Amino acid sequence: MDDPEITHTVHIQAPRSHVWDALTQPELVAQWFGDDAQFALTPGAVGSLTFEGYGTFRIVIEEIDAPAVFGFRWARTADTDPTDGHATRVRFTLDDEDGGTRVTVVEDGWASLDDSYDVTAAMKDNLDGWVQELDELRADLEKQDSQ
Repeated sequence: MDDPEITHTVHIQAPRSHVWDALTQPELVAQWFGDDAQFALTPGAVGSLTFEGYGTFRIVIEEIDAPAVFGFRWARTADTDPTDGHATRVRFTLDDEDGGTRVTVVEDGWASLDDSYDVTAAMKDNLDGWVQELDELRADLEKQDSQ
């Protein structure tokens, strides 16, 4: 079975280094994505992302190629480990574009989820979430860079 993925791309009128920091420094991640972020920027590091009303989701850092690629695997259910059948993979790529940065997020691993998940609904929810969260990131960074 093919593994479906969700993809969303935004242009942020800010230097790639600023976008990279906002994606990879936990204290900055918590300003646009959830309410708290805890992780070390090291492949294999275990951490978490907390969302008020949803809980804490464990992550494992999988890929770092500064300042171009950042990826992690995260649990689909709060307070569980991001193991096979219960996690998806998120990968951000950053490219210089028109004096700013093109950010693309791809989330895959949906085909490996066990039957307890409604994959279609989860994919829609996460795509809607990525659109909203990356719009918030863009607004925050563009406001900071214009000051």
